[in-house]
Amino acid sequence: MGTIGYYNEAEGFGKIETDFGEEVLVYQKGALNGINLKAGLKVSFDMHQALSIAVNVQVID
Repeated sequence: MGTIGYYNEAEGFGKIETDFGEEVLVYQKGALNGINLKAGLKVSFDMHQALSIAVNVQVID
C-alpha cells in the first residue's frame, strides 16, 4: 500500500510512495475504475517481480 506521490496524466507515468518509504513506478493510461490518478491518493498494488513496477493498482476510498 502507498500514496501517489507524483503522477503525469498526459504520460500515464508516476511514482507511488509506499508505506515503507520506498518509491515504486506506476504506469496507468486513463482512469482507474473511473478515478483519475493524482498525487495524494491512497492505493494498494502488487509488484511485478520482473519489471519492479506496480501492477493491479486499486484506489483505496
